[in-house]
Formats: sequence, structure tokens, C-alpha cells
Amino acid sequence: MDPQTVRATVAQVADDLGWLEAHCREQAELAPHAGQLRLAAALTRNVVGPSLDGTAAVPLHIAVVGGAGAGKSTVVNFLCGATVAEANPQAGYTRHPTAFLPASGPDLPTGPGFLGGLQRLSGTAPADRDEDVFQARRRPAGANDPLAEFVVWDCPDMTTWAAAGYVGRLMEVSALADVVVYVASDERYNDAVPTEFLHQLVRAGKAVVVVLTKVTESNAASLVEHFQREVLGKLPAPPGVEFPPVPVLTLPQLPAEVRADPAGKGAAHRVPLLNQILVLCPTATAARKRTVANAVKYLEAAGGGLLDVARRDLAEVDRWRQLVTDGRAGFEQRYRTEYLAGEAFAKFDATKRDVLGMLDLTGPGAVLSKGLALLRWPYTAARDFLASSLTRPPAVSRPEREVCANALAAWVDGLRAESLRRNTGHPVWKLVAARFDAGLSAGAKERFAEVYRNFERAETTELEEASRRLPDKLAASPAVLNTVRLGSLFTDLVAVGGVVALTWPPGWLLLLLVPLGVSLSRQGYESAVAASVNRDRERVRRHREALLAEHLSAPLATHLSDAPLAGGSAVERLQLVLRRVPDGIRALAAAVPA
Repeated sequence: MDPQTVRATVAQVADDLGWLEAHCREQAELAPHAGQLRLAAALTRNVVGPSLDGTAAVPLHIAVVGGAGAGKSTVVNFLCGATVAEANPQAGYTRHPTAFLPASGPDLPTGPGFLGGLQRLSGTAPADRDEDVFQARRRPAGANDPLAEFVVWDCPDMTTWAAAGYVGRLMEVSALADVVVYVASDERYNDAVPTEFLHQLVRAGKAVVVVLTKVTESNAASLVEHFQREVLGKLPAPPGVEFPPVPVLTLPQLPAEVRADPAGKGAAHRVPLLNQILVLCPTATAARKRTVANAVKYLEAAGGGLLDVARRDLAEVDRWRQLVTDGRAGFEQRYRTEYLAGEAFAKFDATKRDVLGMLDLTGPGAVLSKGLALLRWPYTAARDFLASSLTRPPAVSRPEREVCANALAAWVDGLRAESLRRNTGHPVWKLVAARFDAGLSAGAKERFAEVYRNFERAETTELEEASRRLPDKLAASPAVLNTVRLGSLFTDLVAVGGVVALTWPPGWLLLLLVPLGVSLSRQGYESAVAASVNRDRERVRRHREALLAEHLSAPLATHLSDAPLAGGSAVERLQLVLRRVPDGIRALAAAVPA
């Protein structure tokens, strides 16, 4: 992957994860996921991206993190060997990160996206300045600085997942870190939020050192054992991520003069901490390689979980679309019962007459056909009169367009009612209800007017072709047509001959039975023609349902499904994020080994 593509992919993945984090913060129940998403975005920006850009391993980064009042600033001072951080008894005093750089050596990176856009202060500021900023200060020069290759970060408190500022700033530095020093006091070492934060860091493959502060010498061993069992023992094993064991150190309540001289009077407590850091980082290259490799593995393994919040939202979208689908079924059912069931397709009556007319002889034989028709007239007239007397007149079908328009109105009204019923819950339903207020119903009517024209054209063409199928087929086959004609004539002649033979010598009975005989012989052909025409009529009826689905109900369903969620809505972005993030993570993972 070329450098330009790498940078674009890093920026896209981080941006999508950042958008999803902001989306989570809008829903209180999803706030805990925001920290995980910020961590993933920060790992992409601050670890994977710089690695693919060829950034040097030095300096390494140590992030000192923990809950409010745990004593993080004190631990920072012990790491730096001087009182560089503001130690304040006020819980939550540190509100933005501060980097303590070696007295000499490289500065912090300045590349795009570093620390998620936190602005670097040009001067110094109190640690309680609550803005998206960070400070960078040089540590005092010393004869021997064991952490000369490290930047030590004093981080904001981990207090609540809902605090966007705190979590964002904390996650950026934690993602950047090659080693995390987790600080907890003996009174609050198992608080829920800091413990969950520790779990996330371990899942991300961070090398962690735990420092338990304010511990009395008498209960130090038991507290360490309890912490290892109840906190570290319950850490989830991150799939595919390798991380070293988590050492646990203790730091007693120190007098002011020891805290003021960490490299001198506090050396007995400082040295074990430094040793643990250096054991975890035998060389800068090895430490950074572990950081990058574990970051990639975390993104690969956690990718599905990171997007669960998007999938949960899209599950509501699926419910909306299922409602649209159910409404479509009702729309089509109303069309079948209110229109198709009563529609006789009168054009096929004309088809039947045309086909029967084609059975009459042409040319000189036309006189014979007319004579036979005259003989059949009394029977035909009586049959038609009796049929009209005993049969109910067919119901008049309502106009097709009216039926479809009313079915659409019922469909849309049902969807609107359901959206209003649910709009106090998930934001997706609030969005749908708002789109109804903004004219979704009117838009559906406009869409109906557009697609109905296509439906009309399709059904007109189809009806014309179906009604002409049998006449055109006979006209295209003169041999078949003439065979049917001669067969009909032969049947009539046989009927006449049979009557004459049965009633000989001629009498008045002959005058009654001859017309009846030729009428019955003709009735057989008329029944066959009617059956064929009715098959075509039913075929059109069935196909009309398919035309309705293709040209009318399907386009309307697509419009109703998509219109409330389109136009730059959060749902549209969620769908895009679900497609892009997994692909981007795979591309970055493939590029890292190279």
C-alpha cells in the first residue's frame, strides 16, 4: 500500500470510528461503548498510522492513568524523578494530559491526526484547564535519567464513560502509550469505571504496571493478592493479542518531604517502578513493535464488537423495513380483493366472439355458415335469455387507480401510526416520525403518480397481447384454422344427417330437432373456445399481480423504506460505516507486516 493510500485509509477508519463514538454519546445507554470506539480510533491514528509512515520508535510513551484521587500525579513525579506534575488532593483536578519529555531529545510528533486533534498549548497552564488541549514540558536535566527514551504522560481522571472530554483526552494518550501505569488507591482500587478501563487497555494489548497507592505496610501483601485475584484475575483474554503479565506494586502514604524528593528520599519506592518499566521495554524497537502489533490485532479482533452499536441501530432500521414489507403485502391483498376479484377483463369477451367468427366458412361457403347460424338462432336466443335470467349481473369493479390509491393511503397511514407509537424510543423511529411530519406521505403520493404510469403501460400492453393470442395463433396457422372450420361443418352435417335418419319419414319433429342438433354440435366448439379464452383471462389475472409487484408495490416499498433514512441521515452514515470500517482495518493489518 503506497503512503498516500495508507494515510487516506488511516484517516477514513479513524474518522468513521470517531463519528460512531459521537453517535453513541447521543444515547445514554450506549455511552460505555464510546470509550472503546475512541480507543480504537486513537490506536489507528496514533499507533498504526505512524508505524506505516515509518515514524521512529523513540520516544516511547508512558501513560499514567487511574480514577479520581488515586495519586497519579505523585506517580508521574516518581517516574520523572522530580516534582514536575501538580499533585492536588482535589479529586478530578487533572483535566487534560500533560507530556513530560526528557530534558533533551526528540519532541512529540506533529503529524495529522496526532492525539485526535488535541491542541498543543504553547505555554504552561494549570492541570485543571478543561479543554481539548495537551501540554508538553521538558523534565529537569539529571545526571542519570533511566527513562531518557520515554515521554511520561500525566492523564485526566477516568471518572465516567459519559464525560466526552475526559474520555477522549484519556483515550488518545492511552492508545499512544507503549506502557500504561495504572494507579489505584487502596480505598477505591476496584471501582467499576476505572476497572473497566483497565480491562480495555489489556484487551488492546497494552503493557500495564499497576501501582496501588496509600497502602499500609501491614496489609500490602494481602491487598496485592486480592487485587490480582479480583481485578487482574477477571481480565478477559484478548483473542490473538500477546501481552506480558501485569506486575502490581504498592506505594504507601508518603510524607511531604519524600514526595518532594522522589529521586532521593523516595528512591526506595521509585526504583522498583522504574525496573518494571524497563523490564517491559528491553529496547525501544521491541517495545514499539509490540505496541503496533497488538494494536492491529486488537482492531482485527474487536472490529465486529466495535460495530455492534451500529448493528443495533440498524436492527431498528430492519424493523422499519419489515413494517414497510408487511404494509406492501396488505396493499397487494387489497388490490386482489377489491379489483382483480371483480374484474372480468371484458376484452376477452370480444376475443371469444372473434374466434367463433373465424370458425365460419368464407367465400361460397359463407352462405352455408349463415344458413346454419339461422338454424341455431332459436337455441342461442333461448340459452342467452335463460342465462341472463338465472345469473346475477357481474359486480361493477371500482376503477383500478382508485383502488390502488386507497390501498396506498391505508399503507402510509399504518406506517405513520406505527412510527408515532414508537418515536419515544429509539432515534431511528424519531427520525421516521419527523420525516412523516416533513412530507413523507405527500412524497409517497408523488412517487405513486410516477410509477403508476409505468404500471398502466405494462398492463395495457400485456392485456392487448393476451387477448389477441388465440386469434393471432389461428390466423397464423391456416391449415389448423381450416381443419377446425371443416370439423365444425362436418359435425353440423353429421347432426343434420343423424336427425333425418332417426326421424324418417320427414315430419314436424324434423323441423324441431334439426336446429337443436346443429346448435348442440356448435355448443361443443363454443365451450372449447370459451375454455381457452378463460385460461388466457386467468393467466392475465395472475400476471397482473406480478405487474403490480414489479411496477407499483416494489418501487413504492423501496421509496417508503429509504426516503425517511436518506438525505444524509445518521442511518445512512451507519450503513456506510459498517461497510468501510472492516475493509479499512483489513487493509491496514495487511500493510503492517510489510
